[in-house]
Amino acid sequence: MDLSRVYEIRVAGFASDAEAVAAQDPIARLLCPDEFHRGPCEVPWSLCAVDDPDAPGRGVLVVAVLTTRSKALDLLHPIGEVTGRPAQLLDADPSDYEELVEQHRIEALAN
Repeated sequence: MDLSRVYEIRVAGFASDAEAVAAQDPIARLLCPDEFHRGPCEVPWSLCAVDDPDAPGRGVLVVAVLTTRSKALDLLHPIGEVTGRPAQLLDADPSDYEELVEQHRIEALAN
């Protein structure tokens, strides 16, 4: 059984974290095409950009999702296409994304 958990989809290769921030809007529209939809998103998500001195270009876009591994893997190619860079899937520590876990819990109770 493929259980939901928190994953990070990391996209490196941005010249800076500011350039990674600029890529957030197209990713948000990919994950939630209708920002005014009723109810929760199918896949709870959050976005951030970080400056990683070990990453190529330093700027890294981090997409956190709470979903099954298979659905997270399905997002790699579209996110890579939107950013023009390869995306990498990593297991994430849920304590790093408490707001995402809480959002999922609240939305699950509402349904």
